[in-house]
Amino acid sequence: MIVTSGLSSRAAAAVSSLVVLALWLPVSSAAGTDGAGGRGFAGSSRRADASGPSTVAAQPAGALPGIDVSHHQDVIDWVEVAASGQRFAIAKATEGRTYIDPMYATNKAGAEANGIAFGAYHFARPDDTPNDAILEADHFVQTAGLAPGNLIPALDIERTGGLSQVEVTQWILDWLGRVTELLGVRPMVYTSPAGWGTRTGDTTAVADAGYTVLWVAHWGVDEPRLPADDWSGNGWTFWQYGNCGAIPGIQGCVDVDWFGGGDSFDPVTIPSPDVTPPVVTLTPPSGVAEPLTVAFDEVVHQVTPGNVLVRVAGTGTALDAALTCLSRKGGEVDCSTGNVRSVSAQPVAPLVLGESYEADVNPLGASVLVVDRSGNPAPASTVAFGTPSEVEQDSPAVSYGWGTVVDRRAFGRAYAVEHVTGASASFGFTGRSVTWYTVTGPSQGKAAVSIDGVRLGSFDQFASRPAFRVARGFEGLARGPHTIVIRVLGSGSRSATDTQVVIDAFGFGGEVVADPEALIAWGSVDASRASGGSLRRSDVEGASATFTFRGTGVAWYTVRDRRQGRAAIYVDGALVRTVDNYAETPTFGIARSVSGLADGPHTLRIVALGEARRAAKGSFVSIDRFALVA
Repeated sequence: MIVTSGLSSRAAAAVSSLVVLALWLPVSSAAGTDGAGGRGFAGSSRRADASGPSTVAAQPAGALPGIDVSHHQDVIDWVEVAASGQRFAIAKATEGRTYIDPMYATNKAGAEANGIAFGAYHFARPDDTPNDAILEADHFVQTAGLAPGNLIPALDIERTGGLSQVEVTQWILDWLGRVTELLGVRPMVYTSPAGWGTRTGDTTAVADAGYTVLWVAHWGVDEPRLPADDWSGNGWTFWQYGNCGAIPGIQGCVDVDWFGGGDSFDPVTIPSPDVTPPVVTLTPPSGVAEPLTVAFDEVVHQVTPGNVLVRVAGTGTALDAALTCLSRKGGEVDCSTGNVRSVSAQPVAPLVLGESYEADVNPLGASVLVVDRSGNPAPASTVAFGTPSEVEQDSPAVSYGWGTVVDRRAFGRAYAVEHVTGASASFGFTGRSVTWYTVTGPSQGKAAVSIDGVRLGSFDQFASRPAFRVARGFEGLARGPHTIVIRVLGSGSRSATDTQVVIDAFGFGGEVVADPEALIAWGSVDASRASGGSLRRSDVEGASATFTFRGTGVAWYTVRDRRQGRAAIYVDGALVRTVDNYAETPTFGIARSVSGLADGPHTLRIVALGEARRAAKGSFVSIDRFALVA
């Protein structure tokens, strides 16, 4: 039964008459093929004087009726077509690089004059001519004259021109991309399920590229079969369910269609020129190592480090940051040309505690602006923000160093050493192999090695006699960037006098990097009474913890107990004092403060001295947290 609610009484009667006519008429023998029946014309799969309209498919719930036409329908009485209840018409405009349908202009004028939603299609003639898809797209856009209020354009793909399935797919994407570029809207694609499989291998690449409106041709069935995995889950929007319908005002057969997108054509209508700029939502970093996130209410392009940035308040210099741009579905896209809906700007270095920052989009003076698809620039937007007043010992704002031993036998005439369980050194490199250069000897213990999170084994560094520039090589890696991590296990052979692990150098790409800039961590120990439930600690002479802040004072929070030793406190390279953290009774939350500094940026450095009073059971220096003080 055809649902006629919402139509005028005259239109409802006309639709009912159409159904009655169709009930006794045969189904087209071309059902299941492209709407051209293999002859290449979506607007008329038979001659205009062919007899015998095809069976009308039951109207899907909420669907609206329409037709598609070409010069094969000859002169159409659009007054009668409109009165019959047809809500839309899609007319052939062009074919190939030069052909223009002789009835196109007349059909366009007639349909629009009678309130019928109008669209146009191009019949594709792909071949291997250079830029063929672009030339055909340009021909179509220039001829069709589609404007705001018209239905989005359609590509009728029923030929391969001898191209392979991959080449046809690329041709389709090129045509669609060109029309999108010229009209600012994404076209729909007309095809049958069988034709799409034959010509493209049933690819989902077109729907996945954002061309989600499918006009499917499948005749003589109650429900169409859809190509490309349900058009990548988007379903059909238009369904050409027959190729020989009987419509008042048209002599002979005409293709008949349903629109399944609801009672409004707005989602498939070319919108009026967009003069509204995108709405910007700025979410500043919540900590010292989190990114700035920017969301837009529509697709934007031309995102660069010069128009999405973080900088110190009151300065014109942006922080170095890595931009990651995402689509609406969360996939990573090109920041300049992709369909960007959100941006993550990750500062390369941690933010400084106590510093004032601002996040900006399209700041004054930006040479390139973030714009939407219509070229409207996003409004200049700024959000001021600060940083937390304290950080835990594992914060990226805190940098650690192992102890340093000077020895001319090392690559850099010095090497880094640590022996506390859990201490680590991470080093980034590029290439298919890396060599860790170390020291073996009586005082050396065991170390675990991993690359990109995959543990490669443990190595016992013990030897009866010291040996320098000992190479531990790792090969067979994939091309590209990697990270090697050396972790101190805090154990060793029975004969070893200590559990030391040495980092001397790393070799990769034919070079040896002495004194490498590795990401260093002290050993970690759980402590339920510590502020974060754990502490970082070292007892190696020269091991250091460095913290940069802005303000007039800072506090280093530590612990005092029998295993703690002495540490030196430096501010901006100058020794402030030496402290002894030994205590008979364990006490947490001990604040070692420095105040009275000039307001500005400062660097605090805690250095383990590797010594303690005689009563101590160790010489550890522990880091619990850092906090700003007045």
